[in-house]
Amino acid sequence: MEHFSVGVCYTHGVTLKALVKRSVLLTCAYYLFDDWRAQRRWAAGKHVTKSGTRHSRLDLPASIAYIEKIYADYLAYAGCDHFSGTVAEIGPGDNFGVALLLLGNGVEAIHAIDRFRPQRDPVRQAAIYQALADRHSLADRFNGPPAETTLRGLHYHPGRPAETFFRNSSIRFNAILSRAVVEHLYDPAAALTDMLGALQPGGIMVHRIDLRDHGMFTGHQPLTSLTIPEAVYRRMTRGSGRPNRVLLPAYRNWLETSGASGSLRITRLAGVEEEVGPADWDDLDPALERRALECVAAVRPSLAAGFKNLRDEDLAVSGCLLVARRPETPS
Repeated sequence: MEHFSVGVCYTHGVTLKALVKRSVLLTCAYYLFDDWRAQRRWAAGKHVTKSGTRHSRLDLPASIAYIEKIYADYLAYAGCDHFSGTVAEIGPGDNFGVALLLLGNGVEAIHAIDRFRPQRDPVRQAAIYQALADRHSLADRFNGPPAETTLRGLHYHPGRPAETFFRNSSIRFNAILSRAVVEHLYDPAAALTDMLGALQPGGIMVHRIDLRDHGMFTGHQPLTSLTIPEAVYRRMTRGSGRPNRVLLPAYRNWLETSGASGSLRITRLAGVEEEVGPADWDDLDPALERRALECVAAVRPSLAAGFKNLRDEDLAVSGCLLVARRPETPS
């Protein structure tokens, strides 16, 4: 999603952006202003954003490798060798490469859902599709030169938040997939319930959830975002889709009460740069656990009211993998 962005002004070699970022208070003030701007853009029907433009920062080989990794991860997380039927991909970003691999390996239709429409470079995207088509023998997936507009089986829904799309859709999906998206939903538990209801019996959803602050407080303690009072944080994020601060216990509670079968495993720890797992807490490297718990201990005195009663182990988790399957028959 969208990271910090301000106009550049140099003062003795230091940018205005860098000066603002040094202060948590000034950083909050910027996000209050930027969220107000985001709400005005949304009200005016301007749903295009620079967020989610990962491929604009990658060369062609890196883009291909990233797309193939995401696709392979979805298969591994779901415990299958291919998906089939109708699939939803939430937040595809600035490329439909994962959709192409899904459509080329057993999926009949892909519905791509985006609250905001990321900026895309058609020439660059065509090069990615061409490279994937050549590499995986998928030229027949296009009705013409490789492009998102010629990709057969792709149905794109920009400006449609996941919170309302699944609630209002009559489509039934065999799988619903997302990576680093659920943490941006305004009410993830309700959205997950709607997604579960939109699955075919036996259908699966796979959500890799990033619980970090997505660069909002870069340069400060990793859990700084959890020190901001709820009323202030809501005004900083409600129009821009920045992280919702819904943490591991909420997803655990949803899985336990939803009626779905599945698992919730840890993928990231606070203050630890490298990814972990997916694994349960007891299976993690004890040295990494200690680092994450030290990170929690350092910030605990400053936590906002809504986080003070959470267990250290739950606060220490900054990423998780939720896999849930709808029962074959009603319970």
